Amino acid sequence: MIITTERLRYFVSVAEQGSFSAAARELGVSVSAVNQTIINLEEDLEVTLFERRSGKKPKLTVEGRSLYFKSLDVLPRILGIEQYAETLKLGVESAVTIAVHPYSFYNKYVELFKAFTDKYPQVQLNIVDSETLETFDEGFDLLIAPSSLEVMRARNVESVDRLEWKIVCSEEHPLAKLKGRIEVADLQNHTQLMMAEGFITKPEYREALRYSSSFINVTNFYQYRQLLLSGVGFATYPAELLNNNDGDRKLIILDFEFGSEGNSWPIDLVWSDNIGIAGQWLVGQLTG
Repeated sequence: MIITTERLRYFVSVAEQGSFSAAARELGVSVSAVNQTIINLEEDLEVTLFERRSGKKPKLTVEGRSLYFKSLDVLPRILGIEQYAETLKLGVESAVTIAVHPYSFYNKYVELFKAFTDKYPQVQLNIVDSETLETFDEGFDLLIAPSSLEVMRARNVESVDRLEWKIVCSEEHPLAKLKGRIEVADLQNHTQLMMAEGFITKPEYREALRYSSSFINVTNFYQYRQLLLSGVGFATYPAELLNNNDGDRKLIILDFEFGSEGNSWPIDLVWSDNIGIAGQWLVGQLTG
């Protein structure tokens, strides 16, 4: 076969490194191996790819330059297919879907997802909002969300984190001007922003977080935060997400006593036993 992955790798390396010896170092092979591979490629193609002059770097010919640019388009795809085939052989799944609740979309999980794509570049990572799920039986491989009241069958559940609630508002909101501890009666005089009911946010969850009879339902967490920052109302908000940068606009944590019920909820990881190697790696990172 005239064109092989190895030949293309050697050819591109010589073209980019500017010498056979530098290409050999990059590829981890001998200079003679690189030189012979290029010679064989040129003989099979019946064309000269490099101009070779004693004491000077090899220079691509017109034909060599044309092949080089085509190789830049083709080689990454070939290498990607080879890596993908290798992952299949090892039992690594082709895709992993993680359902994450907006309340628990912590920076540490974002960093973990980045580490996952670095470790398994050929595995398609899908991240979905857990509120869009319809059942615990399908639609995800792993779920990271506030603990559910629902009993799950054929799923593993482990508490992996905590969600600490804070009562917050914008700097311009009237509640931010009050001195001292905020009481429930103070909150009842203002509009509360609340995430609408969803797959995870059940009515009982919403009721536990409601402190005003006047409220606005919001289905999107981005809208929820933007309305907060604009001073439309106050809200319960995960402490872990308060550090996200919004320029000059800030959310103020109100001095509020949550009472005997507390302000901390468990965050659970939910997964099935039949996930592949890549998914198992994620579980290990989250539970280890």
